[in-house]
Amino acid sequence: HVFEDSKHKKSLDVLLNERISVLLIDEFFNLFFLNHSITEKHSRMLSDFMASWKETGDLDKETNIAFLLKELDAVRAKNKKLQDKLSEKDKELKTIKLDLELQERATEAKIAEKTAALVEEVYTAQRERDEAVMARLRLANEERDEALLRAKHLEQSLKELENINPEENDMTLQELLNRINNADTGIAIQKNGAIIVDRIHRTKERRKNITAEEMNAVIEERDAALSQCKRLEQELHHLKEQNQTSANNTRHLTAENNQERALKAKLLVIQQERETAIQQNKKLEEEIQTLRVYYSLHKSLSQEVSLKDQFNCTLSTYEDALKSSEDIVTITHRQNEQLATQLQQALTERINMELKLQQALEASQEAKEKKDVIYFVPSYYFLDQC
Repeated sequence: HVFEDSKHKKSLDVLLNERISVLLIDEFFNLFFLNHSITEKHSRMLSDFMASWKETGDLDKETNIAFLLKELDAVRAKNKKLQDKLSEKDKELKTIKLDLELQERATEAKIAEKTAALVEEVYTAQRERDEAVMARLRLANEERDEALLRAKHLEQSLKELENINPEENDMTLQELLNRINNADTGIAIQKNGAIIVDRIHRTKERRKNITAEEMNAVIEERDAALSQCKRLEQELHHLKEQNQTSANNTRHLTAENNQERALKAKLLVIQQERETAIQQNKKLEEEIQTLRVYYSLHKSLSQEVSLKDQFNCTLSTYEDALKSSEDIVTITHRQNEQLATQLQQALTERINMELKLQQALEASQEAKEKKDVIYFVPSYYFLDQC
């Protein structure tokens, strides 16, 4: 808009200078032809008078002098009228010049207002984007801290599970079975059987607690992933609105828009990865539910060995799932760091573009100040030249 206004201003200056020159030339030619006609008429009158003077030398001189005086008065009146017309034309030219100056000042004020509004819009858009980036970085840091806390909690639960020595438990159960076999009375058999049943119930409760903790951890991860997806969707919507407003206001920042599109594509890729992680969590939930059902079916002492094997298998699967979740956390952390660096680069490029735009505005302002001085040639100069 600034360049279009400057071009329009230049065209107006050229047209007005041409109009003024045409008016001055027309006035000059009119005055020249009028003076020429007056001089021709006066010479004719003098020639006629001389001829009549020679032919009628005996006529009265006073009548001729009166006639000549009348002619001189008429010529003076015509000259006065022409001078009045010239003064009026000069006044009109001065008024036209003043109108032109006022129009130029008004156009300059409009251009300054437009540039100021554009700069303010650019600064507001930059502030909003900076705030969005900072909020996003804060969310990423919070999610990282939550993931680290969950990993520590899972490590502690695994350590507690490792502290349970299955060999000692096997030995105690074997000893109890030997006592039942070697017992002579029914009271001893009942006592040892009650101890075995209590031990079985404790192991079942431990396994239930472990599965419940695993389920809670998986559900928390799922809820966190869903909330993160919602936040990312809201951020994407907010970024789309900001991009639309910035595209309407600053059309020349195409490179920045391309970078934002690339960032959006990366965000979509991250969202897809999060969705895959959610699906994996759902699969883990289903597996845990099946394991819970499988644990509830095995209640006899003879199947305890198979339960131990199954428990070891579940522990191994849980360790694998934990490793995969840790890998996902590390991948997301790396991706967040990459996005932060890319956003920082985009901000630096945006600042450079704003500096270039400010330099261009300053250069255009200097060019306007140089072109504001318009030299008008007065009408008397043309008359003197002629």
